[in-house]
Amino acid sequence: MSTLLIRSGHVTSLDESIGEIPDGDVLIDGDTITAVGRGLEAPGARVVDAAGKIVIPGLVDAHRHVWQSAISDETSTEDCLGTLLAELPDRYGPEDVYAGVLWGALRAIDSGVTTVADWSHIVTTPAHADENVRALCDSGIRALFLYGPPIGGDVMKWFVDSTMRHPADVRRVRSELLGDDTARVTMGLALRGPEFSTPGVTAADFRLARELDVPISIRSGLPAYLGRSRTIETLDRLGLLGPDVHHAHGARFSAADLKRIAATGGSIVACPTADVSMGRATGTDRFPITGRAVANGLLPALGTDMAADETLGLSGEMRRALSSERERAISVASTHGETPVHLTARDSLRFATVAGAEALGLGDRIGTISPGKRADLAIVDGPMVPWRDPASVVLESRAADVDTVIIDGAVVKHAGRLTGSAAHQAWLLQEASRRRLSAWTGLVSA
Repeated sequence: MSTLLIRSGHVTSLDESIGEIPDGDVLIDGDTITAVGRGLEAPGARVVDAAGKIVIPGLVDAHRHVWQSAISDETSTEDCLGTLLAELPDRYGPEDVYAGVLWGALRAIDSGVTTVADWSHIVTTPAHADENVRALCDSGIRALFLYGPPIGGDVMKWFVDSTMRHPADVRRVRSELLGDDTARVTMGLALRGPEFSTPGVTAADFRLARELDVPISIRSGLPAYLGRSRTIETLDRLGLLGPDVHHAHGARFSAADLKRIAATGGSIVACPTADVSMGRATGTDRFPITGRAVANGLLPALGTDMAADETLGLSGEMRRALSSERERAISVASTHGETPVHLTARDSLRFATVAGAEALGLGDRIGTISPGKRADLAIVDGPMVPWRDPASVVLESRAADVDTVIIDGAVVKHAGRLTGSAAHQAWLLQEASRRRLSAWTGLVSA
């Protein structure tokens, strides 16, 4: 394990006890941050020059279906619900899962994401699950592998008042592959919850997750299902809410729902682009949940959801959350008489770092640049202007602006390029997968 010194960057630590350090240094010993300050000395250390750049905690994508990252960016909502979720999984072999997840994880790293919550519903066989985990491990990203319900075969039996219990294979993966909760890739369960399964199945699935002692993620608060399932009321009645549960989307949760999630220690993960473009946020609540979550005592995390739909990465979600909330502030003040929530670029950056880490149960390890935490950082290039918050520069960034990415103390991107041979290998594997799948679907060009 080597010593690494990040020198002379504008350190945006997001740690309240450290704050902002212009011309600051970060010292890394092995996989751990050991010091943050100015003028740090480390004879023999590898030095990364960050002068004129912004050093931030690695971004946390708290809800992403990583296997879908390699699918066409032009996928429509109808294609998503039809081809992607009903037809494609039956033709997606374990080798396609490996190729897609490796490619997707590397794309995330390239854009400054160091941690991803992989809500995996391509686990149609144990071999599919194994290849998903292997790809996450091989990519170098920090990941929470959320073992979901399989969507191959008769997808409706898993998502319409389902009486199917969560796959028993999760026990094998927990005991054989992901039993170490201090490792870079750890395990959770992606559960359907009351909006997609019966209350009895929901209770059984939650018991399974807690028996395995893993975090729980559910997609909830969706317009088409919330009124019928009364998600938070049902979970509360069953005694299932708690700090180990995070809710992805939550677009139509009421203030009472949000307050109850906050009171029980749970969290919300907004996916601004998907929530708006796929009709999850409608009517007076047509905006992402971010502002209303803040107003009701929650610090929302952010996710990209279907990366196939969004090519701007998590910085794009940060921008979308901020711009949507500014639009909502005008709307609610002028038409609904509500008190608007005013968010800043710094708030949005906290959503994509601190809040993401907390939502995934990793707040003690990542999310801020703090001594004792894991060395997950990104260095972003951009125009530094005295009167601008550096966080706004991060929000405006693209993958090309991310100069360096460090995960667990390992430099996985430097001088604007991914390191090692994984990127080229991922391209070759993804090309082979594309050719296999192109014979039957127009979604993948020949």
